[in-house]
Amino acid sequence: MSAEELASNQSATESVPEPVARGIARWASSSHLAPSALGTIALGFGVIAAVWLTVTSVRAAMIAFGALLAAFVTGRAARLMASQAETVGTEWSLAVCATLAELAVYAGIASSAIVNRPAAGMTGPLGSGLLHRTFLASFGGPGAGGVWRLAVVAAIMLAALQLADVCRAAGQSTGTGPRGFRVFVASPGGARLPLIGVVFLLAGARAAFLLLIVLGAAGFCVMLARGDGSEAGPGWLPACRGDGPLAAWVGRFVGGRLPPLPPLLVGLLVTGMLAWLGLQNLAGVLLFTPIEAMLLAALASWHPHDGRSDWLVPPLLEAGECVFIAAAGFAGRAWPPVTFALLAAIGLRHLSLAYRARSALPPRRKRRLPYADVRGLGWEGRMLVAGVAVAAGIVPFVFPVLALYLWAVVAWDVAGWPAQSSAGHAAVDG
Repeated sequence: MSAEELASNQSATESVPEPVARGIARWASSSHLAPSALGTIALGFGVIAAVWLTVTSVRAAMIAFGALLAAFVTGRAARLMASQAETVGTEWSLAVCATLAELAVYAGIASSAIVNRPAAGMTGPLGSGLLHRTFLASFGGPGAGGVWRLAVVAAIMLAALQLADVCRAAGQSTGTGPRGFRVFVASPGGARLPLIGVVFLLAGARAAFLLLIVLGAAGFCVMLARGDGSEAGPGWLPACRGDGPLAAWVGRFVGGRLPPLPPLLVGLLVTGMLAWLGLQNLAGVLLFTPIEAMLLAALASWHPHDGRSDWLVPPLLEAGECVFIAAAGFAGRAWPPVTFALLAAIGLRHLSLAYRARSALPPRRKRRLPYADVRGLGWEGRMLVAGVAVAAGIVPFVFPVLALYLWAVVAWDVAGWPAQSSAGHAAVDG
């Protein structure tokens, strides 16, 4: 990539001070480094920051913040390099690296509450001085467990926001959208990395996660305010839903005649209310009520999703699934980091399916049920596993196994892209 080409990208992100990022992009281009290589370096900086965020010292804070800035600048350089000839494969690899970096930072921030138990997420000059008298002291729940709950909420919002961004771009060219907003608010690994680092160092983990939750809510509001998504042809958005064999089988009886959004909203209402009340208060078959309610969304699994608001369906489905699994983890007393790891894998699986659907590639082999995520169990399959685990009282044993399995699936997803990423193609599992 020439200097002139990189300079031409400045107009798209002129509000972002990135001369260093452009310099890194020029150096990487002259060194024949691929954008994905820079993305991997940015991920490494994110992991370094996550480790040092757990240490309470001035030196550790300086190292962590420096690593966050390096992750942001390196990630921006990778995006600048990819913007000239961005393919779905390249976009997917950068999204994975950025998401993993941000999730690692979330985990590092939450782990600091375990390392510094007396502070309970209220570290820093503001956290230990002023903010302990406000609602932040009990925000998310007491102790380190409450901080991890906030980390889980932030991870769910990040995953849903990413999927909504991809689905809303259905029918649009790659790389379109609110670029400035993505950099400052929505994009994983973007400018909010150093921002949440500053908030964490000043006020602690609870304040940092509150900021992330506010930014996630703002992201959805901006997407909705910008109007409905463009039209999407049959086969694009339905493949982003992450339906498993059961959901595809249920939808086959309706044959796509039911619009997807109304039944999903009903299921989300029931699931959200029961999750708020706590699954531990439900007994017997009542534990499966949220799953039964969410299965209403399966009735529209064969619908082409060509309505003007149907781009909302995949991210809302993912949000409903993740809320139920998070509630199951809390009710079943799973170790909070395990629940966080499981939800992170689910978010990456949904994102992988969306990018693979966006590449418009045929599956490796034909299946009788369309769009069935057999390898990932589907959103309804994972909810059923979590529901059975809660009913049987074996959540602490099931969740680690399910998390390891899904991370293996995610690793398979990642390995399937690089060989053909330059052409934007990858093998798609059926």
